[in-house]
Amino acid sequence: MESFRTHLKTNTRNRILVPLLFSFLPILCAIGAICIGLSMLLVVWPLSNKDFFFAGLSFSALAAFLANTLSPLAYRFVMRALPLKASGEVNPRSLRILHLAITVLVIGCLSVSYHVWQYAALLASPSGANIFDAAVSQVGSYVALSLLSIILLFLVCLTYGLVKAASLHRQPGVWAQQGFILFLRSFGSVSDSAALGPLVRGASGSLRVAFLSPPKALMTSWDPNTLALSGFNLRQPFQSSPVYLESTDDYWQDDVRRLVESANLVVIDTSQTTPGISEEIAMLREHGIDKKIVQIEEATDQAAASDSYGALHGEIIFVKRHTLMRRLSQISGFIFTYLGFVVLTVIAASLVDPMWSLTTEYVILSSLLYSVLPGIWSASALAPTAGFSRHSSEKVVNAIRSKLDRRGQCT
Repeated sequence: MESFRTHLKTNTRNRILVPLLFSFLPILCAIGAICIGLSMLLVVWPLSNKDFFFAGLSFSALAAFLANTLSPLAYRFVMRALPLKASGEVNPRSLRILHLAITVLVIGCLSVSYHVWQYAALLASPSGANIFDAAVSQVGSYVALSLLSIILLFLVCLTYGLVKAASLHRQPGVWAQQGFILFLRSFGSVSDSAALGPLVRGASGSLRVAFLSPPKALMTSWDPNTLALSGFNLRQPFQSSPVYLESTDDYWQDDVRRLVESANLVVIDTSQTTPGISEEIAMLREHGIDKKIVQIEEATDQAAASDSYGALHGEIIFVKRHTLMRRLSQISGFIFTYLGFVVLTVIAASLVDPMWSLTTEYVILSSLLYSVLPGIWSASALAPTAGFSRHSSEKVVNAIRSKLDRRGQCT
């Protein structure tokens, strides 16, 4: 059968559900809220050259941090919402959506840049009937310029993340050329979210982690904590992002076979026996690739695993569940969603009424109340049922690294 990488080279030429709104936008807007707070502390436009130098350094450091974190986070959420085709073909619909989103963000960047220029001009030549009015105008310009500057940086980082996603969609075979770890599991299982972080950490940036994307209707697959933080590496923010692949009911077996043949390592979770997992086990047996298989099993099923799946002859890692990951996901999901909706309200109110009248203040105050409801929904619906214990996660990481070292594929 044609290998996956060869297939990708010759073929490089769903609808978005409600969870995307609750998971993608809120977490990014929450980060934007943090950035706005930092900007008010660090990027207060100065009155002297010495202060200007310090503020410039602070703004540059903040810009570097945002560019290294916000863009990859946007990239991660977009690739979850618009996964690559497992066949290696270009998805025109996803590209159209990305191009439209990039166009909207670019227009937003240009609009904010225009207002930044206007406030900068007001700072250069303050106006007012007297000294007091001129001082008030200048202070207002300082605050507005700081706020608009951080919003501009926020939009630029989002745009860059979407540009990276669009670039990968235009060349969907690039990610596989350096090698990858294939993760097979049952959709909605504990490993569906818990194993992602250990796998990415075990790859150590030398390989990508790829798997078939769960259905968009599966709410726990939109957990903000899992999508944003699992395996995130500041030194390699885009490289540490997993590769989401989509297939169809008619062709997923062929796609998995191609992926299995080309993968440097295959990790399979057999804790939940489903028809799909049974077929994937049969594929691994028929290919005879025992040396590059790592099998994950829950410790309670240790005896059953030895009897049922011993024919794989791969390395078996027994893991234990722990509820800590669910608690952390519930806390982070509530915080990100709550702050996200508050920030969305502030941005919308600011666009409607830039002068911040009394009506706008009432809108913002009310947002502090109604944002509790989506926050509670996010904490209850998106959080996974459980995760791995810390010891189990380390076992998976060490097993991946050891397997790659023995095969001479870990740098």
